[in-house]
Amino acid sequence: GPTLVENGEIRPGLDALYVEPRTAVGQRADGAVIFVVLQGRQPAVLGVSRQQLAEIMVEYGAVNAGNLDGGSSSVMVYDGEIINNCASVTGPRNIPTAFIVLPEGD
Repeated sequence: GPTLVENGEIRPGLDALYVEPRTAVGQRADGAVIFVVLQGRQPAVLGVSRQQLAEIMVEYGAVNAGNLDGGSSSVMVYDGEIINNCASVTGPRNIPTAFIVLPEGD
């Protein structure tokens, strides 16, 4: 948690100060699901606040969105390659949960 966007509105009272690597999942009005993994804790990329993450989700059209665990718990893989830099010096964590998106028909 927390909920970032509900019925197209950014949830009031979200933290706007603490920038961290963040991960969110949301859904657009047409039913499409949006996954966002943002890097952070790096000299060139500090991260975003929960408020900023909510704003990003709305920019992508999310009408409902929630914050997930970020940092070294989040790795985005595309076509077999990791496309984000993990926020941990020890690398990605082994975690028991994954979202897998496959082309239609697979």
